[in-house]
Amino acid sequence: MCYGVYFAAKKLKPYFQEHPITVVCTAPLAEIIGSRDASGRVAKWAIALAPYRIFYQPRPAIKSQALADFLVDWAETQYLPPAPDSTHWRMHFDGSKMRTGLRAGIVLTSPKGDKLRYTLQIHFAASNNVAEYEALIRGLRLAKELGIRRILCYGDSDLVVQQSSGDWDAKDANMASYRFLVQQISGYFEGCEFLHVPRADNDQADALARMGSTRQALPTGVSLQRLLKPSIKPSPESDSIFVPPAPDAVESDWRNPAGGSGTSTSGPGTTVVAPGSRTSEPGPGTAAVGPGTAAAQEAVVDSNSPPPNPPTRVTVAVLKQKKSQLHHGPSPSSTS
Repeated sequence: MCYGVYFAAKKLKPYFQEHPITVVCTAPLAEIIGSRDASGRVAKWAIALAPYRIFYQPRPAIKSQALADFLVDWAETQYLPPAPDSTHWRMHFDGSKMRTGLRAGIVLTSPKGDKLRYTLQIHFAASNNVAEYEALIRGLRLAKELGIRRILCYGDSDLVVQQSSGDWDAKDANMASYRFLVQQISGYFEGCEFLHVPRADNDQADALARMGSTRQALPTGVSLQRLLKPSIKPSPESDSIFVPPAPDAVESDWRNPAGGSGTSTSGPGTTVVAPGSRTSEPGPGTAAVGPGTAAAQEAVVDSNSPPPNPPTRVTVAVLKQKKSQLHHGPSPSSTS
């Protein structure tokens, strides 16, 4: 090591004469060359290097320092959700698909910490993402009805949150419609942000969603709401929402009250008998009373239906006459 410094000074003598030289090395060269006990070649090298301004420094751990500098320069910035402002409301929403159907939970928290809890029962077949969107839309509408102007929306569905924020595109037709509706409603607020949270931090909304699937009484402070149809017009190109077939496409069945044949109800207490339907004759001792009697039924029977069989009516009249004679005796005309 000492010979290397001596050889460099010999070959680069002009540089050593004009500039101070710093030698970085792990070996203690300063102690070796500056030692008074040096002899032989080491003493010769020390005498040759004495005229130059040479400084010896220990070499630091280059690998560790380089790694530390790299971590400082390329450290990943941890995203922290903004702290809730004193004027911001917070909404936690969650939707889930269960055996009993779609359910959703919504928790609105005021700046003072007061909470409004809602459980939503969705009465149509759809996917889990649809339930998440319906919960978000219902929560935004509730906030709008309450006059809230600033709100932070927290959900554990990354797809719904990213699509609502505009970071992800919606490829599904129904998801695109839901995204447009969310952005339309959120335009009412002065400040509205959509933030993703882990499922563990969304436990209250999840509990409300599960609560709506049971038949037990809801606890105090929880409001139950029912959603009978989607908030958007379902697209036939997407299967995320089940669209029932049109009534014309359903095959008529006499057992179906809503079918084209059989009996159907046209109003409260009114029964319409369609032509060709199989109805039972009233038994002895029974009579039709009120709306839906024989007169009313004959008024609504189709004019194309065949008239009743006259011989049948004559036979019934003869039987009634014979029965009357048995009870009351022969008529005066027959005894005279």
